[in-house]
Amino acid sequence: MPRNRQEVPREERIDALLAVAEQQFLARGFAGTSIAEIARAAGIEPGSVYWYFRSKDHAFAAVLNRLLDGEVDRIAELPGEAAQKLFAALDSVERRRTLHPCVAERAPHAPPIMEYHERLHEWLHGLALSAVADLVPQPDHEIAADAVVATIEGGLANPAPSRPTSHLVRYLLASLAAVEHSPNAPATEVTTTS
Repeated sequence: MPRNRQEVPREERIDALLAVAEQQFLARGFAGTSIAEIARAAGIEPGSVYWYFRSKDHAFAAVLNRLLDGEVDRIAELPGEAAQKLFAALDSVERRRTLHPCVAERAPHAPPIMEYHERLHEWLHGLALSAVADLVPQPDHEIAADAVVATIEGGLANPAPSRPTSHLVRYLLASLAAVEHSPNAPATEVTTTS
């Protein structure tokens, strides 16, 4: 005999609802997806979604965090060099590129989406730091990682890129390596203003 919804543990209900919401957001984007459509696809009343998520922004952020959790775990387990892990992460993020312009647009106005964006940024920054460690002198690690992440985020925010973001990052890393290993490379001097 099948269990009714109340007999299903809350975490299982949330997971099932997130799976449906993920499909809807990926197929229709943020603007094209409504809570009513998510509920209909999940086979529940629209008002029931609000028992789990306070708003569409909260549902979207939960989907994004769920995807990120899976990728963080998967990438951490991969063998290989730091740059390979960065590109594996970037390939994963690029597969959901349709969602990223919305993240850039919604994050300043929606705290749950901003929290997701900050998590993604921190994760990519850590991967970038590892990837540039052998390419630039230690004092330049942070700025080089920031340049890599800015390139990734800029590429992902563009809804109609002329080339994959991974190509831009490969070019940037190759350029960093070429400058560092060039016999005529000038010493890096960075000044900041407050």
